[in-house]
Amino acid sequence: MRRDYWESLCKIWAAERWQQTSTTMKVNWAANLEANMHTRGSVSFATHQSRLEKDLKQPPTFQEVFDKTHKEKGTDQYISDRAREVAESYSQ
Repeated sequence: MRRDYWESLCKIWAAERWQQTSTTMKVNWAANLEANMHTRGSVSFATHQSRLEKDLKQPPTFQEVFDKTHKEKGTDQYISDRAREVAESYSQ
């Protein structure tokens, strides 16, 4: 990354408004850890959907993408009770 870009980002991150927003988001995230869990890192939902479509050779359902991002890799186990409840609500 170019040094001037990095310095610009550091200035933005150090600004009071950014710090307030960051603090608010940290509190919100920590308030409900289970709601913020998924298994596929920072890859977007759209990217997962696209990859799954290539694997399945057809557009995946929302349920299929949800399962892919909320089950432990290599198992059929949801990562949390909340994820399981949400998945079950889709099938009703």
